[in-house]
Amino acid sequence: QPRYAFDYRFAASFFMLLWNNAFNIACGQFIVAGAAAAWFFTPNSEKGRRGSTRQAVWWAMRYHLGSLAFGSFIIAVVAFIRYCLLYLQKQAEAQKNRVMVMIL
Repeated sequence: QPRYAFDYRFAASFFMLLWNNAFNIACGQFIVAGAAAAWFFTPNSEKGRRGSTRQAVWWAMRYHLGSLAFGSFIIAVVAFIRYCLLYLQKQAEAQKNRVMVMIL
């Protein structure tokens, strides 16, 4: 008998947490990379006058939002499967189920 019984609501909420976390990380990484690229390719006479971070945010939201969301979805699915298997492993260890511990 598990100590905590998790249902589909917990699973959905946990998956959304993983997906939002991966999406925020992806957006942050893209904005930093885009700002560095925009700054690098700006002519020296215009550096400091053009908003490279603003341009990177615009690129992310206008052109790459779907790619960032899809990539973070794949990462969230893999992480969710890993956490489910970790949960099953901890349950098997708590019940002293040697066969299940060996499988996981």
